[in-house]
Amino acid sequence: MTLSARPLLPLIALIGSSVALTGCNQDDQSAFAPTCPPVEILSQAADFYQYDGHGLDAGSLVTHAGMSGLTGNCEAGPKKSVRSRLSLAVVVERGPASDGKDIVLPYFVAVLRDGKILEKKEFDIPVSFAGNQSTVSLRTPVRIIDVPASPDLQQTNYTLKVGFQLTHEQLDYNQTHLRPAKFTAHTN
Repeated sequence: MTLSARPLLPLIALIGSSVALTGCNQDDQSAFAPTCPPVEILSQAADFYQYDGHGLDAGSLVTHAGMSGLTGNCEAGPKKSVRSRLSLAVVVERGPASDGKDIVLPYFVAVLRDGKILEKKEFDIPVSFAGNQSTVSLRTPVRIIDVPASPDLQQTNYTLKVGFQLTHEQLDYNQTHLRPAKFTAHTN
């Protein structure tokens, strides 16, 4: 599975539909594992900032979350498909303007074919801070995404894009205030 950094298509963080997530049906699998679709954490959607509405200074920060990594694998899936399993590593910091309550962070997985969004699914990451804990590191549950396998098992024209589901204001903030993240490519 490949993890790389490419320029963000701003629409990807804002377009909605549904990803091909399936249960575990092991019938009709291929004899050989196909090539995994490339997976990308979108650099401009890798950070989630929430402010209290009184400004964009450090004292108004409610929470900041950042995607710090992605793990996964893939194998031949049912009915000539590629089954990818993905889990994100996320670091969440509570800001000075936090009311101390639990928070929920929205993120998405989008399936693209030849650069066009086919489907997109949003998920939630529930976050709880114990006592006066200010930082939480966590891993999301594994998500299963099936995409059709190419007739040539060494090629795929599908890619998976991952990021926080941001509002227009959050995306604008990330684009104007943050340096794009550089993610390292890994192959499993």
